[in-house]
Formats: sequence, structure tokens, C-alpha cells
Amino acid sequence: MIKRTVEIEDDLQDIVDGAKEEVLDSIKEYLKENPECTDLDDWYQDSGADALHEIADSNTPIYYSKIDGLTSLYSDKFDEAYENAGLGDGMERNHKQVAIYCYIEQEIREYSNDLTKEFELKDGEFIKKSA
Repeated sequence: MIKRTVEIEDDLQDIVDGAKEEVLDSIKEYLKENPECTDLDDWYQDSGADALHEIADSNTPIYYSKIDGLTSLYSDKFDEAYENAGLGDGMERNHKQVAIYCYIEQEIREYSNDLTKEFELKDGEFIKKSA
């Protein structure tokens, strides 16, 4: 019997952190273009929902080696996010990739919700809300 060692690049947190940074950049760009904005819900209603989809999509791995590696490490998290999204029965040919997309989208949606709850806009700047 031959033993083999396989290395998996675990960069899921880097992927999510990069996507969160893109969300923040999207909000800042929106604020620059819409200086009259006083509520982050305006960003979400105007362009945020589409931005979250595009950001999650562009950060979802496309190569099977990356998809399989991350799935072997985080399949429970990915499957839970997939089920919560209610997208299908899990029998799709690209199920693993879709589940990763669902996880990334879930994480950045929670992040944008946290920004809305924890910060307010004052003179175009994010200010931590008083407790």
C-alpha cells in the first residue's frame, strides 16, 4: 500500500476577507456618488443587493482543485449555506461551487448587515453608533 500526503491551500478566510473589503469599497463608492445618502439601506436598495451577488460570484473559485480542496475542509459550512439559500436539491453538476458561492454570499451579507446596524453615516463617514 502506498501512502500519499496531500496539501490543501486553506484560503477561505482570505477569500471572505477580500470579499468583505470589496463590499466596503462598494459602499464607499456609492457614498462618493451619492453624497446626500444618510442611510446604508439606501445603498442596499439602490445597488447593494446586486453588488453582493457580483462580489460573491467573482470571489467563488472556478478551478476544481480549489473547489475540491475547500469543500473537503468546509463541506458542512458550505452545505448549510446552500440549504439556507434554498437554491436546489444539491444534485447539480456544479453543486460544490454553488455551495461555496452561497457561503461567501452569506458571509458578506451578514457583514453588510452588521455595518448597517453598528455604524451610521455622518458627513459621508462611518461613525460607530452609540450604545
